[in-house]
Amino acid sequence: MRILGIASDLHISSAALIEDGHVVAAAAEERFTRRKHARDFPARAIEYCLSTVPDGLRGVDRIAVSTNPTIDLSVPDGRYAGRARWHPERLYSIPNNLAALLDAPFRGCATQILQTTGEPLQIDYVYHHDAHAANAFFLSPFESAAVLTVDGRGEDCTALSAVGTRNTFTTMGTIPYPHSVGLLYGAVTQYLGFRIDRDEWKVMGLAAYGDADSTAYKQLRELVEFKNGTIRLDLNCFGYYLSPARGAVSEAFIHRFGPPRRPDEPITARHHDIAAAVQHVLEDALRYLLADLHQQSGLRRVALGGGTFMNSVFNGKIMSETPFDEVFISSCPDDSGTSIGAALYAHCVLLEAERGPAMAHNYYGPSFEQAAIDEALSLAKLRAPAVDDPADAAAHALAEGKIIGWFQGNMELGQRALGNRSILADPRSLRMRDQVNNAVKFREPWRPFAPAVLDEDFTTYFGAEPAVHFMERTLPVLDEAQNLIPAAVHIDGTARPQTVTMKTNPLFHRLITRFRDRTGVGAVLNTSFNLAEEPIVCSPQDAIRTFYSSGLDLLILGNRVLAK
Repeated sequence: MRILGIASDLHISSAALIEDGHVVAAAAEERFTRRKHARDFPARAIEYCLSTVPDGLRGVDRIAVSTNPTIDLSVPDGRYAGRARWHPERLYSIPNNLAALLDAPFRGCATQILQTTGEPLQIDYVYHHDAHAANAFFLSPFESAAVLTVDGRGEDCTALSAVGTRNTFTTMGTIPYPHSVGLLYGAVTQYLGFRIDRDEWKVMGLAAYGDADSTAYKQLRELVEFKNGTIRLDLNCFGYYLSPARGAVSEAFIHRFGPPRRPDEPITARHHDIAAAVQHVLEDALRYLLADLHQQSGLRRVALGGGTFMNSVFNGKIMSETPFDEVFISSCPDDSGTSIGAALYAHCVLLEAERGPAMAHNYYGPSFEQAAIDEALSLAKLRAPAVDDPADAAAHALAEGKIIGWFQGNMELGQRALGNRSILADPRSLRMRDQVNNAVKFREPWRPFAPAVLDEDFTTYFGAEPAVHFMERTLPVLDEAQNLIPAAVHIDGTARPQTVTMKTNPLFHRLITRFRDRTGVGAVLNTSFNLAEEPIVCSPQDAIRTFYSSGLDLLILGNRVLAK
């Protein structure tokens, strides 16, 4: 059974293909169009997924979409559905008019069957938060677990709590839109001069410079009510839910916190404190929801989904500050992962089939044979010598202070590069952090980098913490280890690590091992292979273009080494 999952017109559109519950291929559309956070219909991502199976779309049994538009048909609206102006508009006008005769609104999943000259094309429209929950639970190693999803919004809700068992889950409750802690964070992101739905992680990094107990925190906390297992915002202070909206925050918010920061304005201590305030209010809200979920479910394991759980700072505190003992977050809890989630929901819940294996890696994107790499270099009239051991060559260059573009194997799915489309540097020098920020990534100097750490050396830097396979959690770096990898340690003494295992990525593991042999440090600085405002590179051509547009010293593509 092959199911094609589609996430379209979301913050990051994507496609995924699963076969008998196994993820075969998945990619975000932005990697092909080269437009960061592309929301287009994922035509190129679908084309890639279908290229991995015979017969293309004819070889697919079912299609699952990670949003359910019938939710919006629950209330009859004569402005749109009173009369169909174009024949295909009857696909929504008729159900919308029939909604007046129903006792309850449309919910859950909707199915559309299109008869073709061949087999019928069946499309399942999955409730958005169900797709997030399926991504979280069905990719987890847990046979049973509590499930929580939190994001800006789905069709009509902003959070969902559930209990998952084997190949299904039961929803326990939702938080209705517009009460959204995800959009609270986004609204403050915009207030601080950044872009909503794009730059929230800038605020997360900036929060470490502020005072968590400032007046700003107390004032912001007053706008959020926790009661009866749900969350309510003082909507008088926000405008994100209005249409048209003049801004994500209202004049009442500005009266309380002062004028918003312009994008070109310097960042001051006031802005640091407001960033810290929204980070800690978010953490308060998520702790409350998780405590309530534990009380209702009685379970000690939890699977988490939704873009809010891209907040790695909070993720690193869950096991120490909530009742849960085990936590799973996939490499793609954001909208880009709902293509997988929708397909798994169709497989597990709708078809009642057995789920596939737990997510062990995120290398689901395109790979390029050495011949394709060599052809790209030839077309660019570039000469790049071959090496017998690219991992050893990279380790040698890193130890000499070189900054490397590392292009190997299948592209990662998710917003973090995990050793196949990475920029690598020596973590031992604080100067290297500034150099990568200024000359390669072209981004704000206060944003932190991540260390990729050998599995066998993980305790040296982070103590007895569980492995972090997808850079999903930020952890305190041991005091005695901070001076070993200062370029990868944030101002608050934390880092967002990746645990690198021989089983998952043997070439990347070999690279770090060879670096340790030369330096004694079993970690390298790892950041995504892209420049500011560009998506992570996909093809050899993307890598070459990025190499010559930045301060990278070397580019290693397969076994070829390109130098400036």
